[in-house]
Amino acid sequence: MSPHSVNPHSGPPHQGGPAVPGGPGDHGGAPGNVGRASVVGAVRKTMPLGKKPKSKSKKRMSMRRRRVYAALIMAVLMMLGAGTVAGATYFENVPEPKDLAYGESTTITLADGTPVAGYGEYTRKLVDDYEEIPDEVVWSLLALEDKNFFEHDGVDWKGTTRALVNNVTGGDTQGASTITQQYAGMVEDIRGDISYGRKAKEAIMAMKMEQDYSKEEILTHYLNLNFYGRGAYGIAAASEVWFGEKVKDLDWGQAMMLVMQVKAGDGSFDPRVAGEDSTAPQDRWDYGMNELKKMGHIDQAEIDAGMPETEESLENPGTWGNNTPTGFLTNPTDGYIWDELYSRYGLTQNDFYGKDEDTGGYTVELTINSKVQDAAEDTASRGDLKRQEEDGVLVDDNGDPVEEEADAAEYENEDGYYEFKNDNENAALYKQNPSMANAVVAVEPGTGRVLGYYGGENGLGVDKAGLENPHPPSSTFKMITAATAVKNNASIDSWWNSDSPREFDSLEDFEDNAIENAGTDENTDRTLTDAVRDSRNTPMYAIAEKYGATAILQTAIDMGLRTLTQTEDGEPVTYKFYRADDGTITYSRHGVRELDDGTFETLDNGNINPMASLDGYEDDEVTPKTTELDLESKNSPFYYHIGFGQYPTTVKDMATVYATIAADGVYNETHFVEKVYDRDGNEYPEQRPLEQTQALTTEIARNLQYVGSTIDGDGGAIDRPYTGKTGTWEAAEEFSPANAHTWYVGAIPQLSIATWVGNATAESAPLLNPEGSIDGVFGSTLSYPVWKQFMEGSIDAMGYDSQAWGEAAHVGSPITDDIENEDGTIDPSSPYCAANPTDTRCGVPGGDGGGNGNGGDENCTPIQEMLDLCEQGGGDGDGDGGGGNGNGNGNGNGGNDDDD
Repeated sequence: MSPHSVNPHSGPPHQGGPAVPGGPGDHGGAPGNVGRASVVGAVRKTMPLGKKPKSKSKKRMSMRRRRVYAALIMAVLMMLGAGTVAGATYFENVPEPKDLAYGESTTITLADGTPVAGYGEYTRKLVDDYEEIPDEVVWSLLALEDKNFFEHDGVDWKGTTRALVNNVTGGDTQGASTITQQYAGMVEDIRGDISYGRKAKEAIMAMKMEQDYSKEEILTHYLNLNFYGRGAYGIAAASEVWFGEKVKDLDWGQAMMLVMQVKAGDGSFDPRVAGEDSTAPQDRWDYGMNELKKMGHIDQAEIDAGMPETEESLENPGTWGNNTPTGFLTNPTDGYIWDELYSRYGLTQNDFYGKDEDTGGYTVELTINSKVQDAAEDTASRGDLKRQEEDGVLVDDNGDPVEEEADAAEYENEDGYYEFKNDNENAALYKQNPSMANAVVAVEPGTGRVLGYYGGENGLGVDKAGLENPHPPSSTFKMITAATAVKNNASIDSWWNSDSPREFDSLEDFEDNAIENAGTDENTDRTLTDAVRDSRNTPMYAIAEKYGATAILQTAIDMGLRTLTQTEDGEPVTYKFYRADDGTITYSRHGVRELDDGTFETLDNGNINPMASLDGYEDDEVTPKTTELDLESKNSPFYYHIGFGQYPTTVKDMATVYATIAADGVYNETHFVEKVYDRDGNEYPEQRPLEQTQALTTEIARNLQYVGSTIDGDGGAIDRPYTGKTGTWEAAEEFSPANAHTWYVGAIPQLSIATWVGNATAESAPLLNPEGSIDGVFGSTLSYPVWKQFMEGSIDAMGYDSQAWGEAAHVGSPITDDIENEDGTIDPSSPYCAANPTDTRCGVPGGDGGGNGNGGDENCTPIQEMLDLCEQGGGDGDGDGGGGNGNGNGNGNGGNDDDD
């Protein structure tokens, strides 16, 4: 189980045990929303924190009596020389819990509330309400620290007196402290003071608190303020850090493990810190659990279940969870959510960090569905990359031994390629070559929610699904090109020249002035539908040349594409696109930016920023400068090769594009954040709504659904209507004729999934089959099986019903200008003419009205003609048909050269 994943054992329901009147047994334990108190030590007096005790077995002491006792104790202590300040001064200057102010860390959860990451200096989380604290926590704490908490008036008079006597006679100077006294000590930060005067001060403060706060409030304050080790402040933070659980889901054993840390900040009761040789954690846990049994709250079964396993300790307890697949979304350096949170909510990372007073404390709820995410990881994960070892010892790039696996060099096989551990037998690529990497993204049509995301095992590594590692989308992009053609009134029944190789006028200045269809030489033509289904490049280039590369780019952006990369001056430059409400499209350019002094723009951590704004920034020094897309230019900033998917983009963007197709042409802004809650559990308002536009007409989208309805791969089609497209892209010339990238992007009405497969070593490295050769590796053989497994797993997990696509007539015109000769005719041997034999442009063979007859015998009588005695011959015909028919009339019956 990965750090901070959900423990499948949520524990038994609240047992409560015998209820102390007004005590924990009286509350229902129902969780609140996802709220957090505004300060570490304070839950405001006006908040409903459960019921105050209705009755006591002993009457509460009167105020006068408490003051008498306090004065007596103070007098004794002062006579002993331990106190120097009058008790009245203590009493008047007790800091109230509401005056304590701290920042809190932010928790990031899946859509179902499962915590997956944290962000902050420390993990500091609070519970808003006493009702959120389960009985398991309350009674475990009281069993260890203060069994009579709901009975006394804040000061254990007998215990304090006994401690005083013991102190005077030379015994233990610590003495007894109630939870209220302990809390008072924490408020004053005097827990390290072992003087006699400390006890007096705690007693006075405890009495002051008992006047102003209910028992439930004091207990809530105490649990919120305590440090539980592992960088966790507050019981809510501790439950996440130690067990990956919400407080409400803790069982008895887990609750006891946490509360026994309240006086053990040094980790002496932490089994991962104390070490295997220490019995202290087990002894303390056993003691607490047996006390619970004596009190009647648990039976022997809870004890026999044993001390619970905890999560591994975190190097940074405040910021965690980023070394998992969802870490690509949450990591503070380039996680997707941070730009989105600023764009949609106006909140910066500093607002979430919680270092400053009254900051942080947010809960960010992701769109990621736990079931779909599980299916994504189960399908795509091949484990970590293998690491280099020498004699069984991990070593770094220099061959020096290292302790941590992450510090070791990646293992390279004899061919120089990385390999995965391949320890997930459920992975779709389990039987494939161990160097093959894959990435998957699932987007929900109609909402734009990202439901599943896998770009790799470690969110702090290279994201194969995202912006830092884009891939040429190859033939999956042809759906966008087809959409552009239909938008310009060319239907999916239009015909296009599929010759390969094929020269184009726009390539005259290029070293290679021809486009080829991968793996085939042909001299033929196809409908737009078949050109897409058969993955032909030359028709796509022709469409780009006819309507403009910029027109295709505009269509792609309308459908959800937000990034595209090309090489400029030998360096990769990534374009980010922005679409305004009025349809205006702008872009910013990103890459490694050299400054005037010869240095390079860096990130906060000192590393070179690979995504610096190449055109500089606006006055705020944060917002990249943008340029408006010139829709009048046919090929700027990208050339006509865009038509067949040459320029790299992200797996996420392609999933979005096909989600738009599946949603009948409606683009919904792709997003990872579902909701944001503030520290009080209130939903934080958006500053702008999510974008939603009709990118394509319903008819065009449904035409595209039809085009992709028969394209599948190895293993056959899924058992319901779908639309999709394979894609394959060649490797670098040094590996020719190998392929380097394969894709399958496809959707059902409820879900769009994009899958990519490539070599883990480099973008240019070749794809390999299980035997290590380059044969038989295509989108249909590698990426489609990944897509199919992920899609079927998601369908099962989500219970999606089978839904049919909507029907629509083929819109646009079945134009043929790309296959026509200069004189307007069409090759009669073409597939078009075979399909349309009556089209007069197909040039039915014939002469110029004949002329091969001799004109016949002008004096031939009807009887001679009947007896076949006349000389036969035809005159010069007046058409473009076959030769004269020899009937002697000279008209030659010319061939059909008109439309009729």
